[in-house]
Amino acid sequence: MKPIRKLKDLFETVKGESTPTVAVAAGQDPETVQAVYRAVKEDIVKASLVGDEATILNVCKEMKIDPASFECVQADDDMSAAGRAVQLVREKKADILMKGMVKTTTYMKAILDKEDGLLPADGLLSHIAVMEIPSYPKLLIVSDAAIIPAPDLEQKVQILKYTIEVANALGNPMPKAALVSATETISFKVQSSVDAAVITAMTQRKQITGAIVDGPLALDVSISPEHCAIKGLDSPINGESDILIFPNIETANTFYKCSILLARGRAASMVAGTTAPVVLTSRADDDDTKFFSIVLAARMAAQRT
Repeated sequence: MKPIRKLKDLFETVKGESTPTVAVAAGQDPETVQAVYRAVKEDIVKASLVGDEATILNVCKEMKIDPASFECVQADDDMSAAGRAVQLVREKKADILMKGMVKTTTYMKAILDKEDGLLPADGLLSHIAVMEIPSYPKLLIVSDAAIIPAPDLEQKVQILKYTIEVANALGNPMPKAALVSATETISFKVQSSVDAAVITAMTQRKQITGAIVDGPLALDVSISPEHCAIKGLDSPINGESDILIFPNIETANTFYKCSILLARGRAASMVAGTTAPVVLTSRADDDDTKFFSIVLAARMAAQRT
């Protein structure tokens, strides 16, 4: 399998695979319904929309979508919708969980429920975005822009492993991962630079495998060979990153939103660390982002079978 370099290529790859079922928590807003319908129509997934059935039917009518395309599961409020959608996944009636018009806190509460959630014992949840940016020649896997505010060293190691798994699922057996900090030098006053140096050493000693890892690296030398040449930086990444591991949620989230809003990028987002693929998008995301997030989750679901 050739490395997938565009989200369209990911879509084409998934079309030939199995058809998992996605359970959508509060799947009753037009953007979510449109994205899920698109995925169902393309035979990427089957779908159960959990939410207010009357609202779902009205949305389908307004958008001229056949409601028979989905299974509708009645839920009276957002908490019930999130809990029921998670339950469908736990009962193996669905393979993927997706966030609809429900607050992230409510959604995550259902996922993290110790008795009925989707988090393994001692598990770690992390957000992963696969980004297509017009000015960059391939997909960028970015973490963590939405869940862990300030990951410590151990959490960064696990986040890196999650992103390597996603890169492998995208057909890249040896991705280049940059551990982003403010500069390429190690400073004891900048904890992210120290963490990056430790993780790089762990990779060199084969404690972390499956990727070419280097850090600390500033963002410019992570994604620009020209900047590496100008700075005289000798790095195995050489400005050709497949993965960007950011030091905290502020930097990752800012990069993500700038790439979408200012650089006209597109993204697919998911949660790693759960017992089943989980789609996590913003309520403000358009149906295109939600569609490609479903496609990514379907790809990860196929890898687990």
